[in-house]
Formats: sequence, C-alpha cells, structure tokens
Amino acid sequence: MLRDLNKMKNCVLQGTDGIIGTVADVYANDQTWKIHYLAADTGNWLQGRHVLISTQSFVHPHEDIGSFRALVSKAQVEGAPPFEIEKPFSWEKEREICNYYRWSTYFPIDERELSVFPGILTSANGLKDFSLQATDGEIGKIINFLIDDANWTVRYMVVDTSKWLAGRKVLISPMWNKSINWAERTMVVDLNQDQIEKSPEYDPTAPIERVYEINLYKHYGKPHYW
Repeated sequence: MLRDLNKMKNCVLQGTDGIIGTVADVYANDQTWKIHYLAADTGNWLQGRHVLISTQSFVHPHEDIGSFRALVSKAQVEGAPPFEIEKPFSWEKEREICNYYRWSTYFPIDERELSVFPGILTSANGLKDFSLQATDGEIGKIINFLIDDANWTVRYMVVDTSKWLAGRKVLISPMWNKSINWAERTMVVDLNQDQIEKSPEYDPTAPIERVYEINLYKHYGKPHYW
C-alpha cells in the first residue's frame, strides 16, 4: 500500500504490550530509498522522547491502516539508548541502538568502510521544502512523500509546482535524483521542465492505481519498479 507520509504521522506505533507512540519521521538510504527506521514520538508516556524503531521489527501485513505493530516491548523501548531526532543520523548511534535491540545494522560494522559505503540514511522530514531542480531549471518544491509499506520504500516525492504550473502537484520517483545539495537545500532530478510540466497530475484525494503509475512511468520514459 502507498501511504501519504504526512498522514502516517497520525499513525500509532504498537509494541507487543501497548502503544509506543506515533510516527514522527522515516530514515531511508538516499540511493536505494529503502526505509530502514521509523522515528516515533512517545508523547506523554516518555515525556515526548523520540525513539528509533527498525523496519525489521514490523509485523506484516499491516491489518490496521491507522497503526503499525513492532515486535518490541514497552520496557525495551523505555530502556533503549536515547535518540535525538534533531541531530544527523550517525554510525555510532545506530550501532548503540542496534546492539541494544539485537537488530542487524544498516551501516557497515567497521567504521573504516564508511567512506566507500553507498548512500547515507536521510530523514524524509529533512528533505521537505527542498527546491526541486530539473535539468534546465527549478520546477517546484518537495512537500510530501508516498511510502510503500509492503517493502518499506520511499516510492514517490510529491512536488508542488504552483509557482510555475498554477497549483499542480506531480509525483516524481526519488530514484530519478541526480544529486542532493544539503547546504543549498536543493535536489536535481534527471528530468527536464517540459517533462514535469506535462506529466500526469497527482490528486492527493484519490488512491494511486497501477494504471496511473503505468502512465506516469511511460510519460517519463523510465523503467518501472514492479
């Protein structure tokens, strides 16, 4: 199922013995766009503390559209190493948390391998409001993401082109990005302005059907993911 990330933030994260919190953010590899962790806001239970939960621990399928269930107990979560959502995701913090829960790590075990390791873990929230640049100029800004919860992948970016295309929203796969400039808060995609301008319009109130995706990929001339 494709889920609207903004709406996912109202979803409850259930542990094995009760509610852990609500979804606050997701962390994905910025090359494969596979999601490895969800950050949860524990609310009043742990005084607003954020905790990191690996997608390895989630139970499939997700029977309730308004919640996710993870195989961790509230006691485990309460005793877990602290996670500060405002700070960049680090190798050291991941090792500490994964060692505690006995999860496999995303980053390599040997820190010396980090320099040649493909991709970094990127916060979806951190990419919101980035300027989206086509190969021939700016075309919009990233305002949301669509998440495939069957295999935990960031499937699409929702791009607001209202400054150029009179309020239209379009979908663009993050796999089509050429580069991300964190200092300038821009992402460049391998598409031109005309392609994006003429792409199928995205209606956030309508479900994404496969026929829409077929037309989208055909329009952009990109290989499909399914």
